Amino acid sequence: MNTFADLPDALVRDLLDKAIPVATAVSKNFDQLRADRPSLRTEAQQKGLICRKADLDVTREPSTVGIDGSYQVHHLTALDLCAAAAVAVEGTTKEAKRYWPQPYHEMWVDSISHETDTIGALRGMMISMELNLAHKAPHDVVMLDGSFASLVIYLNQGLQNLESCGKGLCAEFLGRWNSGILQQLIALLRSDRTVAIPKFTSRNELLRGRAAKLAVEVDGKTLATLLLEAGEYTKCLPVLEPSENYHLLTSALIDGKRIEFCKDSDVDEMNIALHDLAVVYFRPYGWLPALRLELPGPVAKSMSKLALVLEGVQRQLFSPAVIEPYPLFLADRMVKSLGAGVAVIEQCVAQHVVANSTDIETTMLCLQNYRTEGGRGGA
Repeated sequence: MNTFADLPDALVRDLLDKAIPVATAVSKNFDQLRADRPSLRTEAQQKGLICRKADLDVTREPSTVGIDGSYQVHHLTALDLCAAAAVAVEGTTKEAKRYWPQPYHEMWVDSISHETDTIGALRGMMISMELNLAHKAPHDVVMLDGSFASLVIYLNQGLQNLESCGKGLCAEFLGRWNSGILQQLIALLRSDRTVAIPKFTSRNELLRGRAAKLAVEVDGKTLATLLLEAGEYTKCLPVLEPSENYHLLTSALIDGKRIEFCKDSDVDEMNIALHDLAVVYFRPYGWLPALRLELPGPVAKSMSKLALVLEGVQRQLFSPAVIEPYPLFLADRMVKSLGAGVAVIEQCVAQHVVANSTDIETTMLCLQNYRTEGGRGGA
């Protein structure tokens, strides 16, 4: 496959002309970071930021599970074909008991009318599925893909968009919300076995309170990769600033009726739990960048629980080809295939509707995807 087959020649030339200037700037930044590393590591050691996992007492192999979700919107002429799913995958084990031999999952798919805020509500639905699976998981270490803050943000966006999304999606999300999703979220924020592992975040708690700025701006994960040796982790640091709070919509008008989602006291309880979160940067092996691990207070405040989480994460990292814990990698691969599954449903729906239609031509036009084959995809 020709990488530049669909690009005009002039654009390709301009693109390639930018490669060397970009590479030069990147190289300059890396050289500066490498030059600053000895002093930064010494400073971190003097502050007691760097710890060794080998000093922790790990009594057994923990059971682990990774949870991830995905959503899809296929825009057809007359409607949107929507789907959301979440998958839980157990980690590999030698001694720990297996609880879920098969991947557990939750899924919703339906057709709804074209609306402006479908994606926000659908993403909130996906998060509700992830939370439900995490709540049910009986494992020692429950790994979530993404940060705890993103769970709150996406749930809030889901609530805010319920008034202007399809009725079927609205009803399904409300049903899930009323089943206790907020209580599950707060329980996970206070759990002694949950860890959130975001692939990327702009946060850098390692520099909090440092008077002098670095010559090169970096996030915490990059700086930790620079500072830590294999088998080292940073001490637990607060994730949120004291003045930092998150919000949830407490009520909204839906179809002319005021719907109560939660109380102000519930939001306060959630923020108390969020302020109890801590972050640890962990570099299990030299061939791996540092991982950002967000931990509930009960894990961060217990050396035995922290040891179990670090052990569970490290045991699921066994190949340079996979730079995230294996169950999260598998769960991500599975849910990323949702788009292909929805495309098959799209074809099945079209065949069934056409078979029962008296006007095949108009029916096919109404069920046509707005993208031509080859440029298809979801939201």
